[in-house]
Amino acid sequence: MKVRYFVLSPEAGTTPQELVFRIIELGFDGIVKETCFGAIIEGEDEKVDRVAEIIREEYYYVFSKERGYPVGDKRICRAERGGGARTGFYQIEFESEFLPLIAEAIKDFKIERTKRPKRVIVHPINSLILADLIERSGHHPLTMMTEIAKLVRDPEIDAPPRNITTEYVVRGLKYASIEMPSGIRGRLGVWDELIQKAEAGLIAEYEYAFGCAGCTHNDMLIYLIKQRGIPFIKLNLPRTQEEARKFLNGVFGFLSGLG
Repeated sequence: MKVRYFVLSPEAGTTPQELVFRIIELGFDGIVKETCFGAIIEGEDEKVDRVAEIIREEYYYVFSKERGYPVGDKRICRAERGGGARTGFYQIEFESEFLPLIAEAIKDFKIERTKRPKRVIVHPINSLILADLIERSGHHPLTMMTEIAKLVRDPEIDAPPRNITTEYVVRGLKYASIEMPSGIRGRLGVWDELIQKAEAGLIAEYEYAFGCAGCTHNDMLIYLIKQRGIPFIKLNLPRTQEEARKFLNGVFGFLSGLG
């Protein structure tokens, strides 16, 4: 099973309700939930990914990334937690500021999908924009959400609520000493598999980052990507329409060069 976010650019001429109706019209037989920023769907992997492909083709201003937790999961339910923002909301809210520029630039952009997909790690590790652009090019984004999904959906929970075992603790010690705060070591332990799998890296300079990418120690991820010796590119997020075009040229130029 897979869960996906669909985020509308703030200047899109489509409402979340219209987006939900379109997903249902496609015959998707999983869960579809309307949100303030777009929609969340949950279902079989191939069907969920197919919906993402179609929606991107029809609505260039809709961006999508995988979500770790199932729809309605009580571990992150705001009602269960006593209120507060939806998990991952602050990252989406921040990135939404850049979606109008990127959507306008991507509207007439000819994207060549690769026939030899590579696994591309992103920084910030939970980025909507980077994960979406990688998928549009036919490559596979390596994000925190894909790892969280494995940890929270395993029916044999070893260490509720997120299934962190001693194996991840040991992995974290590869990168940080025992004196380092446990949250950082645990995070690095989860990142380890992504770092080792990565065949390329896509890094963006974010003024702010949130959630698992909100700690300043996340600069270590950039260091580890460089240490792997894999090809990577580092770009600034666009602030103007011209910068948005250059940003996309940089991203897709790099991704097309991977194969």
